Amino acid sequence: MLLTNATVLAMDSELRQFNPGYLATEGELVSAIGPMSDCPPVSGFDEVLDCSGCVVLPGMVNAHTHMPMVYFRGLADDLPLLTWLNEHIWPAEGKHLSPDFCYHATRLACLESIRGGVTCVNDMYLFAASVASAVADSGMRGLVSEGVIQFPTPSAPTWQDGKKLSEALIAEFSGHPLIEPAVACHAPYTCTPEILTTMHGLSREHGLLFHIHLHETNAEQGITEWLQPGESPTAGLARLGVLGPRTLGAHCVWVEQPDMELMASHGCGACHCPASNLKLASGVAPTVAMLKAGVNVGLGTDGAASNNNLDMWEELHLSSLLPKGILLDAEAMPAQQAVQLATSGGAAALGDRRFGTLAAGKLADICVIDLATPHTTPRYTHASAVYSYLAYSAQAADVRHTIANGRLLMREREVLSLNEAAVLREATDWLAGTAG
Repeated sequence: MLLTNATVLAMDSELRQFNPGYLATEGELVSAIGPMSDCPPVSGFDEVLDCSGCVVLPGMVNAHTHMPMVYFRGLADDLPLLTWLNEHIWPAEGKHLSPDFCYHATRLACLESIRGGVTCVNDMYLFAASVASAVADSGMRGLVSEGVIQFPTPSAPTWQDGKKLSEALIAEFSGHPLIEPAVACHAPYTCTPEILTTMHGLSREHGLLFHIHLHETNAEQGITEWLQPGESPTAGLARLGVLGPRTLGAHCVWVEQPDMELMASHGCGACHCPASNLKLASGVAPTVAMLKAGVNVGLGTDGAASNNNLDMWEELHLSSLLPKGILLDAEAMPAQQAVQLATSGGAAALGDRRFGTLAAGKLADICVIDLATPHTTPRYTHASAVYSYLAYSAQAADVRHTIANGRLLMREREVLSLNEAAVLREATDWLAGTAG
């Protein structure tokens, strides 16, 4: 595949950009990027996309989500996290969840994600094998884990059953070109030290990501019964040996400086979910301080039941604007740094740098977004301008092509890897059936 006449953003440490530039792929990899003056002949490619007026950048990385929860979008809103979970979401999951539910709901989540230029998701939910199958069938990349918790769930009567599901997931998807199985514990306050250390040991055994909600609300420390007096959840995880270079803490709203330093020293990543945390009144993660402490920070949507969408462009906008308003510092989170959170930062937080930047030999996970729109016009051309358009002006509907693993999942805003009408009909039929 050959993409031509674009503004190409490598999103690497040097923030290379080529305008006009090209990008070439071979198989699942990027084979070359550079200025149009170096572009190879189009005759050597199976597919040529003229990307005039567009920006080519790495595909968006949604570093924390619960894909099947799109079927609970709008079910219960305007509630604090624990009320929302205990009185609405967990009862709904107990009533409706099944492998079939999770497969079909994930298809809807993938459709929404592909339309927004997302090429990789990091999902924690139940019936994870069904989630993984749906993600793979959509052509997206996914790190997928079974959420293990000390209480009975629709997929696992005991946490030991959850562990068995995790082991089966690892066996089924190990070596898959699109799916990397991961290991997850729901949160420190819903898992015992035995669960945490056992599951983290499973992730270490296989070299996989360990995914956990961490410091999501200011109540978490008080309701985590196994912590020592005065100990934070992050410090407790460190004491148990559960922090590590492939540990991802989702949310991290209430981490303090010692927590950040622990995370950085262990190589632990963090995922900022601004829209969900605002909507659930959980707070705002201190991303600027985490980055200064050396923590790899990515962006995520959380589930669509608490967001209520999977729009990474909205997360990108908020990730830059919130620190400015909170810290009263217009330079707190520059536009290019916010774009990094959504791309290379997410890959770094997940501990997988095969994607998230564009260079020869990297996985061809690519988003092409059209900036020839009324809300991105006129176009200034100074070096930082393109990041400003992406961070403050661009919208998910502006995404023109989405490519994952070298395959076109969406061309000219038409999703190719899913039957959009069928996916939407599945969702509406499911809701109609529950009402009946």
